[in-house]
This record gives sequence, C-alpha cells and structure tokens, in this order.
Amino acid sequence: MSDASASLKPDRFKRLLKTLNQSELEMTGYELADLCWLLLHWPQIVETTESKSEEEIEDDSSNGNSSSSSSESKQKVLGKEEEKKTEPVGHLFPRQQSKDSFVGGGGSLTFPVDNPSDLGSSLSLARALKTLLRRVPTQDCPSILDEVRTVESFAATDQKILNPVFKPTLEPWLELALVFDRSPSMDIWHQTLTDLKTVLQHYGIFRDVQVWQLAFKENNLFLYKGLSKTNSRVYHPKELLNPNGRRLIVVVSDCVASYWRDGRMFPLLKLWSQSSPLAILQMLPEWLWLKTGLGLGAKVTLFSDEPGLTNSRLKFRDVLIWENVFREQNRLQIPVFTLEPLSVERWSSVVVGRSDTKVAGFVLTPDTKEELEPEAELNLTPEEIVRRFRNNASLLAQELAELLAATPTIFLPVVRLIRKEMLPEAGQVQIAEVFLGGILRVRSLGIKETDPDAVLYDFINPEVRDILQLSSTRSTTVDVFDRVSKYIAKQLNLELRDFLAELKKPSTEIGGDIQGVIRPFAEVSARILRNLGGNYLAIAEQLEQTAARTPGSQTSQNTQSKKVPVSVNPVSVKTLQNLELLSFNFEVVRVNAKGEQIKKESKQSQYFREDLGNGITLEMVAIPGGTFTMGTEDEEIERLVKKFNWEGFRRERPQHQVTVPPFFMGKYPVTQAQWIAIACRTYLKVELNLKLNPSRFRGDNRPVEEVNWYDAVEFCARLSKLTGREYRLPSEAEWEYACRAGTTTPFYFGETITGELANYRASGTYAGEPKGEDREQTTPVGQFPPNAFGLYDMHGNVWEWCADTWHDNYDGAPTDGSAWIENGDDNRSPLRGGSWFYVPDYCRSADRDYPYYYRRDYSDYKGFRVVCGAGRTL
Repeated sequence: MSDASASLKPDRFKRLLKTLNQSELEMTGYELADLCWLLLHWPQIVETTESKSEEEIEDDSSNGNSSSSSSESKQKVLGKEEEKKTEPVGHLFPRQQSKDSFVGGGGSLTFPVDNPSDLGSSLSLARALKTLLRRVPTQDCPSILDEVRTVESFAATDQKILNPVFKPTLEPWLELALVFDRSPSMDIWHQTLTDLKTVLQHYGIFRDVQVWQLAFKENNLFLYKGLSKTNSRVYHPKELLNPNGRRLIVVVSDCVASYWRDGRMFPLLKLWSQSSPLAILQMLPEWLWLKTGLGLGAKVTLFSDEPGLTNSRLKFRDVLIWENVFREQNRLQIPVFTLEPLSVERWSSVVVGRSDTKVAGFVLTPDTKEELEPEAELNLTPEEIVRRFRNNASLLAQELAELLAATPTIFLPVVRLIRKEMLPEAGQVQIAEVFLGGILRVRSLGIKETDPDAVLYDFINPEVRDILQLSSTRSTTVDVFDRVSKYIAKQLNLELRDFLAELKKPSTEIGGDIQGVIRPFAEVSARILRNLGGNYLAIAEQLEQTAARTPGSQTSQNTQSKKVPVSVNPVSVKTLQNLELLSFNFEVVRVNAKGEQIKKESKQSQYFREDLGNGITLEMVAIPGGTFTMGTEDEEIERLVKKFNWEGFRRERPQHQVTVPPFFMGKYPVTQAQWIAIACRTYLKVELNLKLNPSRFRGDNRPVEEVNWYDAVEFCARLSKLTGREYRLPSEAEWEYACRAGTTTPFYFGETITGELANYRASGTYAGEPKGEDREQTTPVGQFPPNAFGLYDMHGNVWEWCADTWHDNYDGAPTDGSAWIENGDDNRSPLRGGSWFYVPDYCRSADRDYPYYYRRDYSDYKGFRVVCGAGRTL
C-alpha cells in the first residue's frame, strides 16, 4: 500500500464515523471498529452457526459437548411430534376443520425459493426503539477502572497518592423476549419475523434477545425456543417470567387463531404481564384489529408516567367502547403496536414512562371470548365469495388478488414476485388481506411441510379465479402468466421452451422431482388460457387433453375436488344475526293541526353501535319489517296542489303498498365527526377522494353537508370495508317507511310540525300552526323529538340522498322495498326529508325532491344517512 493511500485512511475513517453519528446511531470509534471486525468475519460466523440447528447450539453451550445419543433421541422426539401433529401446515384458520383437498399431485415445492426481506427499513425501526437504549450498572460483572477519575484523583494529590477509582460495568437496561405466534395464518409473515429477529439481535438495543414460538398442541399452548419449526423441546410458559422487571415480552401475532377468540390466550397473557411489561406486536394494520380476537375486548389508549411499569399499572385514555369491562378486577390492559416506525416509537415511549405519549391498546377480561361453534358449510356461490372479499379488502389487495388469478401456481415467493414487479405500492399487509380473505385454499394438506414458502395454494373455487381474472385486462393476464412461467422455469433450471414442453406431457413422462410442480401448473394454466380465448384456446385444449389422459388429475375425474378454504368469515365479514343489540328509551310527541301537543308516549327501540375510532361511534337502529302505503292519495294531492300552487306533489302518485324487510338505519343523519372518521382513512378508498370536512356549518355533531350522491356512496363503501358489514344508502321505500314509523299523517308528529319539533323554515306554515324561527343553518343532530322507531331529524335539517335513480312518479315502482334502479335517470337521485332552508310542505314524509338536482351537485342543505341489512345495494 502506498504512503499516500495510507495517509487517507484515518480521514476516511473519521468521515465514516461522522456520517454514522449524523444518522443518530451515536457510535464511538471503538464501536465502529468492532462493527468493521464483525462485517469482516461475518461469513465465517454465519457458516459455523448455520451448520447447526438452534437447539443443537443451545445443547452445545449448556453441555459443552454433543453426542450421537442426543441426536438419536432428538430424531425420536421429532418423529413423535410429527405423529401427533393434526393441524395442517399453511391452513390460515385453525378453527376450520381440515381435509385433504387435492387428489394426487404435489402440494409442496421441490426447489429452493427466494426469500426477499419484507421488514422495510431496519434503520427506521432501530431509531424508533432508540428511547429504550439506556444503560444501567450490571449485577453480574465486577466494577472496572474509571481511568479519568483515577487520573484526576492522582493529580489532586500532586501525584503522591495513586488511589484507583472504579465504576460499575454498564449494560443495556432491558432484555427482550419475542414470542412468535406459530399459528398457520402467521406463515405468510415468516420472512418478516426472521428479519425482525436479526435486526433486534444485532443493533445492541437490548441486553439479550430471546426468540420463542407459541404453538397449540394437544389443546394446550406451549413454547418452543428459536424460529425453527423442527424444534421439539417444549418449554412451560413460566420460562418467560422474570422477577427483576427488566424483561420486555412482546407477542408477535395477527390474533386470528381460535385461541385468541375462545379465551385460552388470556391466562397466558395475564401470567406474563404480572412480572414484565407485555405488549402485542400486531402484524395486521389497525383498521383490521377489531375483526381479530382483539375485537372482543375494549379498545383504549394507554400511557405511563414511570419507566418499566407492568401492565396493571398502565393508565387509560380515550376509552372508546364497552366501558363495563373496567369494573372487572381481573382485567388485562395490553399495548398493541405495529411494525410502522411511528407505532413502535409510541410503544417505546410508553415503556420508558413518557406521559405525553400514548399507545393503542385493548382491555381484555376472562370473559373476553366467543363460543366457537363447529364450522358449518357456508355454501356461498363464487359470486358471493368474491363480493365478500371485495367488501372487506383494500383496493390494493383486490388488485393483487386479480393478478394472482392469472398465476397458475400460487406460493409465497410467486406472490412476492407479482407484488414487487407489478404492484410495488402493495405491501405485506395486502398479501395478508388476500390470504385471509376467504378466496384461497391450501392445495394439499397431506404433507409434512416446515417451510411456508414451499406450500402451494389455489383459489377456493375455479369460478372464483375466473371472476377475478375477468376483472383484469387481457394484457395484464398475459404479462402475469409470462412472468410466473419464466420464474418457475428458472427455479427448475429449465429453459422457458423446455418448461412449456413439459406442461404438455402426461404425468407419467414427467420426472418425479418436478411432477408436483408441473402437473398443477398445467391444469390451472389450461383454465386461464381458455378464459383468454383467441389463439390461446388451442394451447388450452392441448393441456386439457393431456390432463384427461393423466390418471387422478382434476380434469380426468370431471369432478370438482372438495375445497378446504384458507379462511371462513371470522376475520372477513361480520353478520347482523349475531349482533348484541342494546336498548334505548325515548318519548314520541303528537300534535294536532294547530301544532298543539295532544299526546306524549314513551317508546323503546334496539340498536347497535359501530366503533369508528377515536371515540366516534355510529348508532344503527333496528327497523322492524312491515307493509305500508307509500305515496299520497290522489284527493290529498289535488288539495295540496291547489293550496300551495305547485305541481310537484303529483310526483307522489300512485299510492301503493310496499312490504319492507327488516333493516338497520342510522339514528341520525351522518355527522361531521363520523364523516371525518371515515374520510381520513384514505386506505379505504374505493372510487373517490373525500374532502376531510366539506360542510359550511361546522360542528362535530352537526350533520355533514356539501356532499353529493357520489360522496355518500363512497362513504358507505369505505364504512363497509372498515366494519365488515354492508352499508349503503336507503331506498326511497325504506326511507319513507322508516320516516313514517307506522303513521299515515303528513308528518310523524301528526297533521303538521312546528319550529319546536324540527329545523326548517318555520316562517312558512303547513296547517294552522303558528310561525316559528328561521334558524338559517343546520342544528346538532338529536336536538328534536324522534319518531316511533327512535329516528331523529327525519323532518328538516338536511335533505337525505336515496339510492334510487330518479323517476317522475311511482308507475312500475318495486313493492319489495328495494331501490328502484331500472329505467330511471342515472344522473339524478331522490332527496327526502326537507332541510333547514325549506318550508314545511317539503318536509313531509311523502315528499320527493328534487328532479332538477344532479347526483354531482353540492349544497349546504344536502346530507344523508346510512342503512345496513336487507335490500338492494349499489
């Protein structure tokens, strides 16, 4: 090496150190030297450690030697483990009964696959954990010489007395126990977990990082050490208890396994929380938490004003729902965070006792569970399966599913390939949405497979694949098919032309080492190519003819193999049948034609409350089914036309009977707080961007206005995704039926209304009532008396959009309560109920307005309310 180059090395070293310190790592020169040494020797370290399993390394360190007898005993234990294992690998929901779903053919891969990192920026994660990087005196190591203070002491005695000064050895404040949930639904995260383990073990934030796996065995939960699925040594959960309180326990899970729902996890979490700070690292995003086992508890936010507090000493803020759980003495409050750096940073700040920071969490009790009945066959049609998935998946997840529909062989590396090359904006969360969405199944369950990347999947029904494939363009399907074919050929060490030639061979002519890949690929390819049509039909027919000559293939059997779904509704869709309804009491007022109160009656209705986050809820009132007379009779129409000199009343004819099924309707028009709670969730976007607060008259509890029909439909679609229930605008028939609430008078109050009963232009009159105040703005919802169903503000305040297209009258209208879509004006929709700006005759139960308004129009007197349940949807 030249002198010139040698002289540059110190400067480069200083520059590197300066750059690293600017990145907030705060490294010393010694630490940088250690890092360089580690990088230099890393290949040797990896080679020596990877040659042994984690359990063998543990045995070597504890016993100092290894023996053939221990190896033999290990094989016996593993064999016994394989015999007892009943839960299929790759099956995402343990509560679903598993059956072999594929006759013949391989269900796992026989070639090595790529494992790209899914963790994201490890440096951002390290920075988020920086608050935990504290050092405290160690109790196990002797004190070390404090050179600086020793020199200072020596100098203070004029160098006559040398009195060594010692200081305690420092070590990181906390150690970490990572407990990975080993349920099958976590298989899709295995590479993320491996990366997470590596990052946490090598950044030096914790004194020690122990990795455990939590698995279900013989109706009990047990711990296994390390990440390997071949580990057979079982540990008791008490192994994690640490009386000194310097151990963090983080359970890494998606919380969808049955033991998160039936109460079996609670005693375990409670046990761990008694001696150490305990948290859950939730792999799914926050908007999905309420659809997991955590949703059975009460969502809260937690904070701490002291470092290292156990869970029982954490304090609450922003209690959202289910307040009665806080009376339970045996409750458990547990922080929940994701791998997003901001979420990790908030949790870290709570651990160190920063009272100005709070973290999301849940309160669980011993009763936080649901009775899990044996899964029944849902018998959903392919269209219903796809609709259910789309109602609950993000747009990116839907796009990813459509791309996978063009993929003959679905396994995790291929999914990552498609995501990386064709949908880079999607993340691991979108993959989870697809795998948990009830559209995929494991292709074979008759395997003992320990590598999740080697498990093959397929769509739960071939027609589900068809529907999703037809939603994509022809060119996109060809592109996906081409990329996947090249990838599989490369992994099999075949040229693409040779791979395509193998697809056309009968299975008896295909090599046994690749038959398990080639055969299912060819069978699915035939269906995909047939859907493409054109020149691809000939290839599809050739593949089908080959499959027909292959004994045991799906094509030769001419029967559809029994499907084992990867998920069945527990995480995807909430039903209305099992809702726990609450009751509320209210008073109904009746008035005569002069506006004088003639009756006040107490009523009770049932409702359920939908949690929109941050303390915002949506109350949905149960509307019983029934038959009513919709519209206005001809004699009354003629009277109104004559009195008010307006022909618009004729739109309310002909009067007709309508039978409306039961449904749920919003207790109030959608408020601005509710609107913001949904509009701010841009990840739920379906078609449109929504303004965060479009209203002219601001107030959280005022109805949202300045929203057009399309905005209202987008709100319903986003709300459906968030909650797992199907929300929509009401049909005209549903709206009028709900407004009348059993009455036949012009208003549900009686023969007229007054300014004390509703917000409208009360300077105008309808019958003999006195004139009232023109408020000239919206009012907070619920300020005026409700109708007999318990619905508020059905008269006045804001016009409310309906789902129907506009028709000039009721000739040919449906009589089943559904929205009238056919043969109408698609650019217009009815508005109902009147508003603060309109006189009382526009506010009647039967009034239909307005043929001159387009769906795209905005105004400060148009809002909407939502319904949930039976009926026609958009």
